[in-house]
Amino acid sequence: MAKQKVIPSPAKKRELLLQALYQKEISGDSNTEVLKQLKERHKKLDLTELNEILKGIKKDQKTIDEIIIANSKIKLDDIGEIEISILRSMIHEMKKNSIDRSISLSEAIRLAKKYGQDSSYKFINAVLDKVKN
Repeated sequence: MAKQKVIPSPAKKRELLLQALYQKEISGDSNTEVLKQLKERHKKLDLTELNEILKGIKKDQKTIDEIIIANSKIKLDDIGEIEISILRSMIHEMKKNSIDRSISLSEAIRLAKKYGQDSSYKFINAVLDKVKN
């Protein structure tokens, strides 16, 4: 009998999403390839929802990038891979989910402090603070 997979917490899901988006940004791998590698590393987790989120970000990336461009003083190509990945994931979350945007903003800052460059959380906060729902 197969063990039931565990649904990751929202915070864990955001970290896995960040890993996937960052890997795509660095390697150019497809969603399918990135998800396959994540599933190999996290065999106990149910990543079905993560797959849907990745598809949604890919589908809406042009719109998401336009939002980043409109709200950032830094050109899109000059934003670091981790930072662009955080921005894309959180803008997608803010647009698609009904959770309070302050939660998304707090999570974006947490991820930027944990994975980004020293002061990138300030940049992430400034950009996301300007994003309107």
